[in-house]
Amino acid sequence: MTGPATTAGRDTRRRGPELRLLPAAGVVWAAAITGSHTGVRGAAAVIAAVLATAGIIGLLVPDRGLRRALLRHGALLLVLTVPLLPSVQTTTATRVTLEGAGARGAILTGQVRLLGEPRTATPPAWATEDAAAPAGRLATARLEGGPVRIGSREVMLPRGTRVILRDTDGMPLGAARAGDVLEVRGSLRIDGTYRELRISSARTVQRETGPRAVLRAHALRSTAHLPPDVAALVRGMSIGDTRGLSQDTEEAMRRSGISHLVAVSGANIALILGAVVGPLLLLGVPRRTRLAVGALAVTGYVVLVGPEPSVLRAATMAAPLLLARALGHRAHATACLALTVLIWALHDPGTAAGIGFVLSALATASILLLVPPAARLLRDLTGSHLPGSVAATVAVPLVAQMVCTPVLVLLAPEMSAWSVLVNLLVAPLVLPATLGGVAAVLLGPWWPAAARCCATVAGGAAEMIVRIARAAAELPGARIPLPDGPRGALLATGVLLALAVAAALRHRRPVRWLLAAVLVAQLTVPVLQRTPWGPTPDWQVALCDVGQGDALLIRPAPTTTVLIDTGPDPENLRRCLDHLRVENIDLLVLTHPHADHTGGIPALTGGRIPAAQWVCPLPEARSAVVPGVPVRAVQRGDATRLGQATVEVLWPPDASQARAASAAETGGGEDDDANDCSVVLDVRLHGGPRIVALGDLEPVAQRRLAELQPGPAAVVKVAHHGSRRQDAGLYRQLSPRLALIGVGRDNSFGHPTAHTLDLLRSSGAGVVRTDEHGTVVLPRGDLLAPRSVTAPR
Repeated sequence: MTGPATTAGRDTRRRGPELRLLPAAGVVWAAAITGSHTGVRGAAAVIAAVLATAGIIGLLVPDRGLRRALLRHGALLLVLTVPLLPSVQTTTATRVTLEGAGARGAILTGQVRLLGEPRTATPPAWATEDAAAPAGRLATARLEGGPVRIGSREVMLPRGTRVILRDTDGMPLGAARAGDVLEVRGSLRIDGTYRELRISSARTVQRETGPRAVLRAHALRSTAHLPPDVAALVRGMSIGDTRGLSQDTEEAMRRSGISHLVAVSGANIALILGAVVGPLLLLGVPRRTRLAVGALAVTGYVVLVGPEPSVLRAATMAAPLLLARALGHRAHATACLALTVLIWALHDPGTAAGIGFVLSALATASILLLVPPAARLLRDLTGSHLPGSVAATVAVPLVAQMVCTPVLVLLAPEMSAWSVLVNLLVAPLVLPATLGGVAAVLLGPWWPAAARCCATVAGGAAEMIVRIARAAAELPGARIPLPDGPRGALLATGVLLALAVAAALRHRRPVRWLLAAVLVAQLTVPVLQRTPWGPTPDWQVALCDVGQGDALLIRPAPTTTVLIDTGPDPENLRRCLDHLRVENIDLLVLTHPHADHTGGIPALTGGRIPAAQWVCPLPEARSAVVPGVPVRAVQRGDATRLGQATVEVLWPPDASQARAASAAETGGGEDDDANDCSVVLDVRLHGGPRIVALGDLEPVAQRRLAELQPGPAAVVKVAHHGSRRQDAGLYRQLSPRLALIGVGRDNSFGHPTAHTLDLLRSSGAGVVRTDEHGTVVLPRGDLLAPRSVTAPR
């Protein structure tokens, strides 16, 4: 007789996730991550602490079932420690060898295989950048194994050791492509698990000529008719190739919380499986046959994309799932995830500790474990009016974002209020963009016309994603600043735990009142900030009173800020930023390396750490920058688009011309080349006047800039704090209607001089100076009506 919970001898009771392997996998993973940074002792300490805690609980709690469970898990953990510690030791030895080489400036020579296409981009946000980090192209690579020469000696490094290649001038990588084997030579820089090899030379040893290279080449051809950003997004979502994706679009996607779309992961594997297995199921193909075809499709896709950590995690998880289904067993996704994490932690602790693997595993775990209760919570909050399928759809990005937020805060101390909504909006577009891109890749070699059609369909979806990302990145709340480092991660964790507790206790009246009070406070502050009696207007340009120095702020959009120089004193800059409610800085331009322009850098912490920074092309310009932020040496013609403005460099053409101008200066100039290397910016606001900032340019450099015909500008930041050393011809060309002078009160230099003030007024310019007007703002929509918002210092 069959009981109520069985049918035909099979158990049909609803089961929750299989969690028995999860505790041991989690502890081993934590030990692997710790060991990757601190060594074997750190990994052993994590395991010892967990075992000691389990022992204390077992002694204090008289529950025999709990004691038996703790004993089983403890025994399993001890068994897993045996293979873990040697793996951690290997990873540690590699790290110590590379760190030692980097510390003593040794040159590494060896063979590497490119895992991704070289691209011009900033380094990953999670990589700490030092002051001397050069701009250039980046490519992920792995050592081919065997002896590697470090300095004058040969060492053996494990095959597969990952490094980030960076060429400093765009030449060493040449025409290298993913899959190529190169013999490289360069200097190392190590920061935890981030290993960068700054290459000075590279020689191609072996070209990638297999099917992968052919398909990726055809992917470029199939998407060539699309706009560059759209084409790069199609390829990025389908095969992980983001060549051509502009930094502006990449930043917009990051701010709006959808940068994961171009990191091929489990979602892509699931789409490929569904696209292959689904039609076979409808055609009545036997289960084992369709699962075998699905496994082949996943394998081919992994080979096409390359061994990225998130791809490896997803493929390793898919394998036992497919095998279990093929054998007719129930497939537990949580058990497969735990097994996957365990395998990688034991086999390669460095990969398991990588940020891509961590985020991928956390997001997958959150979806498997938290989506059902989160969906029930959403239905409960809406009085069961929200359909279950819709609630589950909303819950997926919600829980994934919440669980990954503390890790993301460690990488960039900010969060977006719109990321969940943006993920919901783009969710219907992911399927056509990804599958259309994959179809274009596969059809390219045999049917180019069909491949272009598929790419066009994918491009339509990708263009919508780009538009949504750019719109969301400009909304208020797109960059909510948080404390940087562990403090920000702990704060984010605390807030999320508080929300979880509040959700669990939502039926209690005090909790409801507290949540209502918090919500009112959050809504009241931004409303008050926009009232007429607020301390500052809705400004678009601001000249900070920082003493004898420059600090100019430009806001192309309400949530986008450019800071030109920092003044000499961090406290003065911090006070100005607080008063103007500057919460984030998208671009910091340090015009030249003098203390009155760079001394305020220590004020840029937390959410005010800039997303990028520009310096002049002199090597010494990198000596005073914000640590941990990508540095780019710019010259004439370099430009970027921020919000609704274009920021372009007018001067210097290059370092040699800056030095030549400095050498030609006579009388009263500085003793170095820095002033004449000042980065001169041309900021063109959409629908507004043009702004030119001259740094501390001296007369010869000003004349040579005038020869380049910069044209008129409505607002000009006067060179060198209004010193006498000005070129009248340049100011006649610029013909400003408003001149801004950053200068300290009663300064010993006599700035601004009467000569310069007469020169400006004779050209019809109104003059605003911080020693007399304090911090001055130019209101949005009326930049030629300056308003003082603080008294002069």
